Amino acid sequence: MCRKFSIALLPLAVVAGLMVVGQTSHALQTAPAAQEHGAMGGHAMGAMSPESRLKMLTEKLNLTEDQQAKLKPILEDESTQMKALHEDTSLAPEDKRAKMKELRESSTEKINAVLTPDQQAKWKQMKQEMMEKHKEMKGQAPTDHQ
Repeated sequence: MCRKFSIALLPLAVVAGLMVVGQTSHALQTAPAAQEHGAMGGHAMGAMSPESRLKMLTEKLNLTEDQQAKLKPILEDESTQMKALHEDTSLAPEDKRAKMKELRESSTEKINAVLTPDQQAKWKQMKQEMMEKHKEMKGQAPTDHQ
């Protein structure tokens, strides 16, 4: 009787063990990606708050107080519009991406108008490096989600 009971419980214990291992494995795979995404600011700085973007740009590009005052409303406006696009469920994904790209390009033009030529070159390089890191992260993402 005891042996039959043990044999009946064995498959349940194996299934429970596999479920725990699967959940732990999935959590370990997604946690570093989420942390890196937060550190990178999501999609190429788009998910960073306007304040944190301004702080980062100030530190990296040595912005003057006048430049900071001019960039703050540009960054806030971009953030507001980007958030609205993310929340807009009426747009098809490809339309949403196209509008986000237009918004980024428009914001880039406005930001470049405030920066000196040296700052523009450095900012362009920073964005390129972030795009490369983003591509690397996407390339390392597990493609097999069983």
